[in-house]
Amino acid sequence: MPKMMPDRTRRCFGIALLSSALAVIASVVALWPTPGAEESVAILCGTRSMPREVNLLALVLLFGALGSFVHVAKSFTSFAGNRALVASWLWWYLVQPVAGMALALLFYVVIRGGLFAPGSYSGAVNTYGIAGVSGLVGMFSKQATDKLGEVFGAMFRSGVDAERTDKLSHPQN
Repeated sequence: MPKMMPDRTRRCFGIALLSSALAVIASVVALWPTPGAEESVAILCGTRSMPREVNLLALVLLFGALGSFVHVAKSFTSFAGNRALVASWLWWYLVQPVAGMALALLFYVVIRGGLFAPGSYSGAVNTYGIAGVSGLVGMFSKQATDKLGEVFGAMFRSGVDAERTDKLSHPQN
């Protein structure tokens, strides 16, 4: 039987998740571009200049994390509320927002590389569209990586994986 997460750990972790999500939301608000305004943002009690492309990258990462936090929050509250939260999933909850950020960044690079002319001005990018896609990629990162795995597995099928030793196997119930 899996080891249940202790009550104190569950409470502390829930507060940490909530705090992290609120910090991401505050960062999105601070970094959201204002039309016609100078490219500067308030960072750590000061104002810094930030190129538009760097601003877009930061927003992509933040929205990827925000989407992942939505997924993590739904999972965490469901399992904690049903008293079924097991300690072995702690690392999944910690890594999921980072994975959402990384996947959102990859999707952004693919979109920018495939849909825009090389050297196109970053002002031509719809911030709302990029933010929305990044958030959805973070929220549905499991489905996105599963589907990409299927697509690339079919396109680049190889028998080499069958020859590998010490592969991760699913535990038998």
